[in-house]
Amino acid sequence: MTILHLDMDSYFASVEQQANPHLRGKPIVVSGRPDIHSVVAAASREAKRYGIRSGMTTWEAQRLCPSVVFVPGDPDKYETVTRRFVEILIRYTPDVEVFSIDEVFLDVTQEAPRHGGPLALARRIQEDFRAELGRWITCSAGIAPNKMLAKLAAEGAKPGGIAWILPEEVPAVLAETPVEAVAGIGPRITKRLERMGIRTLADLGRYPPARLRHALGVYGTVLSLWGQGLDPTPLLPYWQEEEVKSVGHSHAIPRALRHPDGARSVLLYLCDRTATRLRAKGLVGRVVHYGLRDGAMRCRGAQRALGVPTDDEDVIFQTALDLIEDQGGFPEETTLVGVRVSGLQPKAETPRPLFAGDARRERLAQAVDQIRHRYGEGVLGRGSVYACRGLTAATGGMGKQKEIALSLRRGA
Repeated sequence: MTILHLDMDSYFASVEQQANPHLRGKPIVVSGRPDIHSVVAAASREAKRYGIRSGMTTWEAQRLCPSVVFVPGDPDKYETVTRRFVEILIRYTPDVEVFSIDEVFLDVTQEAPRHGGPLALARRIQEDFRAELGRWITCSAGIAPNKMLAKLAAEGAKPGGIAWILPEEVPAVLAETPVEAVAGIGPRITKRLERMGIRTLADLGRYPPARLRHALGVYGTVLSLWGQGLDPTPLLPYWQEEEVKSVGHSHAIPRALRHPDGARSVLLYLCDRTATRLRAKGLVGRVVHYGLRDGAMRCRGAQRALGVPTDDEDVIFQTALDLIEDQGGFPEETTLVGVRVSGLQPKAETPRPLFAGDARRERLAQAVDQIRHRYGEGVLGRGSVYACRGLTAATGGMGKQKEIALSLRRGA
C-alpha cells in the first residue's frame, strides 16, 4: 500500500497572503479579533522565523516580533480553498480522506504507477496547487506504507518538501523517532511512556503488548502497532458514509478566558454548537460527556445518561455543568474544555414534546438554526457567550472536515 499525506503549510496565513498581496513576505498571524487578546491560529513562514507558533497568545507573538501583522481569521475563506484543493486531488484518485481543514490522506497504490511513481505524483499535485490556488499556498507531502508513517514523513518535509519512507527504511525511522512526534501521542501519554522506559517508536514496538494494554487499555494495542511501524487506522474516503456515534466539540481556551467564568462561557458556546449539529443531522442523544484540562495539563471528565434524549443546548449545558460541579467545579485555570453527546438516535423516532413550553423552545431552536444557516453562524447568539466567540471562532475552520467531505459527497 502507498499512502500520500498532504499537509498545507501555514495554511490560514498562506491563504491570507495569497488573497492580499500587501501581506506577502511579511510576518503575519491569523488570530481572533485584533482589538482584543486572542491566540495564534496560524503564523506565516516569516513569523515562524521569530519563534511564533500556533497556540501562543497574541501578546506573546507581538513580544517576539513587534512588527507582526495581525489578521482576523476567516473560516469561510479557508473552507472554500480546502474544497478547491480537494477537488484537484479527486482528479487523481477517489480515495481521498479529508482529515482536517488543511490535511488529507490519499491511497495512491493503484494510481501512482500511472504518473511515474508516488514521488512524481506528489510533485505534480504540488504543481497543480501552485497553478490553481496560487504560489503562496503550498503543501508538504509524505509518502509511506500507512497513514501514521506518511504523516511523520510530511512533518519532516516541511515546508513545501516531499519525503518518502520506503518499506526497508521503516526500522531506522522507528529507531530515531521520539514517541511524541506521532500525532495522537500527547504530553500526558508521553510522560507515562517515559516512566515505562519508552522514548522512541522502536522502544514502543519492543515493549510487551500485553503490558501496554494493561497500562493503557485499548489504546495500548494501537501504540504497540505504531511501534512496529503498523497502523490499524483505515483510510476513510470522502464519499464513504461514516457512522455517527457521537457529536461534540472541544476547544483550547485562550489565556484571557482561562478563569472559571470564562471556561463556563466557552462550555456554553460549545454546547450551543453541539446542539446545532445534532439538529442539523436530525439526531438526539441520551448521554452527555464533558472533559477539561487544567493549567498543570491534568485532565478529567465524566458522563451522565439522561432520562429523555435531547438536542437542546440548555439541557446539554446544564448536565455538563452539574457534572463539573459534582467534581469540584472549574479549576482556577482551565486550558481546554469539551462536550460530547452520544447514545444517538433519530429524532423522528422520539416522542414529540408534551408541554407547551418545550414545544416553544423547539420551535425557537429551529428558527435560530434557519437564521444562522441563511446569514451565517455569527449573526445570532447569546450575549453570555459573546466574549468567547470572538476569541474562539476565528481560530477555526477546524472540525469542518466532515462537513467538507459531506458536501463533496453530495456533489459527486
